[in-house]
Amino acid sequence: MNSALAAVLLVLLGGILFTLPMLPALIELRLKRDAQPLDVVQQYAGEIRHFSFGFRSYITNLLEPLRECVSSGTTAQGIMPDGDQYLLLGCADDMHFVTAGEISATCQSVVAAGMDVVLPNGITFAKEVYAAGEFTGGEKSMFRALLGEKDIHLKPSSTVIRWAHAVGAFRAERDCDLYGRISSDCEIQLESGCAFQRLNAPRIVLGRLDAEETTVSTETVPTTLPDGRRLVDEDLEIQAGEIVSANIVTRGRLHIGAGAQMLGSVKSHQHMTLEAGVNVEGSLISASTMRIGPDCRITGPVIAERGITIESGTRCGSVQVPTTVSAPTIEIEDGVTVFGTIWARTEGQVVPRG
Repeated sequence: MNSALAAVLLVLLGGILFTLPMLPALIELRLKRDAQPLDVVQQYAGEIRHFSFGFRSYITNLLEPLRECVSSGTTAQGIMPDGDQYLLLGCADDMHFVTAGEISATCQSVVAAGMDVVLPNGITFAKEVYAAGEFTGGEKSMFRALLGEKDIHLKPSSTVIRWAHAVGAFRAERDCDLYGRISSDCEIQLESGCAFQRLNAPRIVLGRLDAEETTVSTETVPTTLPDGRRLVDEDLEIQAGEIVSANIVTRGRLHIGAGAQMLGSVKSHQHMTLEAGVNVEGSLISASTMRIGPDCRITGPVIAERGITIESGTRCGSVQVPTTVSAPTIEIEDGVTVFGTIWARTEGQVVPRG
């Protein structure tokens, strides 16, 4: 074999070896057999009530026996088709949570209460709990998941591990840990010291509101439109009381003085600060951290890539215009109201007023 032929064979072999790893991609580029979109279950991804819908379907066959227990004032036990035990409460009877005169540490059954119920303190419910009436959980109790047809009220230092949904109002007293998804068709109220991740309700009250703050907001959609956009390459300061009729984007820090009126949306690439009484008729977005001072009014979404602190008296959204507050960590002072959704992707905390 002469040297020229050997060189040609070497080049061909090298080309084949180079092409082989790319062959599946080249075939797909030609045939496009895998071009269909992924089958994502959007209800699971976006609907905060997804798990409560599933649990409601799961216990459908228990509802008639539960009504019979309520009518007769009795309790009943049995086995679900998947092997889980269930306990139906048709009367206020704590005996099922008591062993040898002491409250049991753990309840392993799916519990369904057909009337208003107040549970003892310090119980861990390893399975889901359903309440057809008003539900009050005992202090220092732990719940896997809760579904209430009326109000849900958790006493101090309670824990929800996966999710809870109330058709009525959901209230958690101080120092509760609320993991996963907490939702209500009416209102959520969390007292100081509560930790949370994802909340959704027409009205979310963090801490206790002053008397003048308890009236439900009736604000409407802003009618003033921003006049174009301002792009700033450095830090920007909006003076106290200034009215800005533009969408603002700054690549530096942004400081908005007390009482300023922002008639558009605001975005900063670095830390953003709002002093007291600022009104923003659009969205607030920070690629870093954000501090919102007291008594501010924000109409649109509030989003930060690293963390958000919101001080007392601030209101985000309204009944007519629900919104979203989202960041990895969110610290909200006692006395803040949000209409819509709060999503702390790592952890949120309700803290006392500074």
